[in-house]
Amino acid sequence: MNVKRIFGCVLVAVSLFACSPDEGKGGLASIEGKVMIQNINALFEKSGKPYVAVDEDVYISYGSTDYVDDKESTSSAGVFKFSNLTKGEYTVYVYSDDTISNVKNPKIAFSQKVSLEGKKDEAQLSDFIIYKHVDYDDGNGVVKGNVKLLNYLASTYTYSVAAQEESVYLQFENDDEILERYRTDALGNFKIGNLIPGKYKLFVYSDSRIPSASYGDSIQVRHFEIIDNSSEVVLDTLTIKSYK
Repeated sequence: MNVKRIFGCVLVAVSLFACSPDEGKGGLASIEGKVMIQNINALFEKSGKPYVAVDEDVYISYGSTDYVDDKESTSSAGVFKFSNLTKGEYTVYVYSDDTISNVKNPKIAFSQKVSLEGKKDEAQLSDFIIYKHVDYDDGNGVVKGNVKLLNYLASTYTYSVAAQEESVYLQFENDDEILERYRTDALGNFKIGNLIPGKYKLFVYSDSRIPSASYGDSIQVRHFEIIDNSSEVVLDTLTIKSYK
């Protein structure tokens, strides 16, 4: 074989290798995925089920760099897609609220690496699940009920009436901190709205001056759960013992 011809082939091969595109735009491959949001309450408990993240920013880095090379936003179905990519290594990531702190900023990053090996690869990533801190009153759940007042007179309970303007206390099931205090209306009714999904307890106190009342029977508790943002829970009647 002619030496000049061999040398020319080598030059062509080297030239083609040198001109091969790096990771990034200019190809026919793509990376697609979906982002879901999981709400968490102040106790870091999951609140409700994951739901699609709409208009959430998703980032991509080309090659081994740590820089943001491109960004896409999720659709109404939580889906994103990076198109027209060349072969190579990529990192796709999203930002989430911290899962061990109530501090919403700075965010933490969740990432997935992907290798596009073919010119027309269509990579499908596992779903991203990011976390969002929500307050107990950021939802649409409702709990309601009624409180009766049982009057204590002459060492006996005489009659029951509607407990007007009495305090009703709300807590998370697994916490002793009072989230909010509510007041009953003229009929002894209460209605608490805007609750996020989760487990709660609600209670009322009896008059501590009742001679026979120990701690156990001076407080009445109701446990309930808001399953989703359309939940409406009706509790059994609560009774307050009054020394009047």
